[in-house]
Amino acid sequence: MPLLGGRSSSLDKLLWEGLGVARAARSAGAQLLHVPYLTAPIVKSCATVVTAHDMIPWVVPGYRGGWAVRLYLAIAAASVRRSDFVIADSEASRRDLLKVLKISPRRVQAIYLGVDPHPVYTADQLREARTRLGLPEHFAFYLGGFDRRKNVPLLLRAWSQALSSMRAAIGITAQEPVLAIGGGIPAPGGVFPDVRREAAALGFSGEGGPVRFLGSISEDDKALLMSAARIFVYPSSYEGFGLDPLEAMSVGCPVISSSGGSLREVVADGGLLVPPGDRAALASAIVQAWGDDTLLAQLGKRGQERARLFTWQKTAKQTCDVYNLALARRAGARSSKEHAVGTRRVA
Repeated sequence: MPLLGGRSSSLDKLLWEGLGVARAARSAGAQLLHVPYLTAPIVKSCATVVTAHDMIPWVVPGYRGGWAVRLYLAIAAASVRRSDFVIADSEASRRDLLKVLKISPRRVQAIYLGVDPHPVYTADQLREARTRLGLPEHFAFYLGGFDRRKNVPLLLRAWSQALSSMRAAIGITAQEPVLAIGGGIPAPGGVFPDVRREAAALGFSGEGGPVRFLGSISEDDKALLMSAARIFVYPSSYEGFGLDPLEAMSVGCPVISSSGGSLREVVADGGLLVPPGDRAALASAIVQAWGDDTLLAQLGKRGQERARLFTWQKTAKQTCDVYNLALARRAGARSSKEHAVGTRRVA
């Protein structure tokens, strides 16, 4: 959009979303525009569908930012209200959408995301991944971000609480339980807590200890680590969907998750659910699962059965159904308008 360029990146973004994308759709002769995040053109040139992956800035305290962010959110909300249909990633996100944006329930459809299939890894592949990343045979794994709602400091405190019980149960001659945390840790500030400081305060600094920070993880290694882990722990207090625990379940890794946001409906009986923000319950679930091979096998099996319900084919089919509804709504509105004009002319 050269006519909109040369200003600030924030202004260019706002102008593109409000005006530029509608102009591009009109130039392309599009009958339908699907915006894959929570915004929409101010002026519609065709049927419009919007996907709301979550409602974090509206429903999670501390995520609304300064006045500029709040202004952007207000404009985005107003534009989305004018779209033909809105897709939410879960029933929890749909409820938040209806509450915040006051859209007719008939125009908001919950459509679950899918999970990509992964190969069944051999014992040698899993061993190679553990050796390369310096991990023992048995480890817990977390991956999923570090902003405040992810509750990584809570996870560290729960792991510290669980360690004494696990050490007592397995004996001093057994392997030390290890928590592996994947992902690059952002600098603290704003919505990002000081994760490394929390770890140091709990005595989890240095290499070779009971907590290992792995840094950025590739997509290939993500599935490998989930397959190799003894448990996958996900303490997030709010998720619009929750792809990470679903992916862990899909490869048979036993999942311990918070029930916050959509996680209760996505994980369901495929994992152990604990109340969000409850350190004691999280620590208890970790201890319970870590020392019970029968429970771990049951969770792995139930998780895979649950994950099979979430396919991209189903997501695509239901999304296409919404496209057809949006086109029909647009055609109906145009027909009603033409009928009204014709009636006025006759009169």
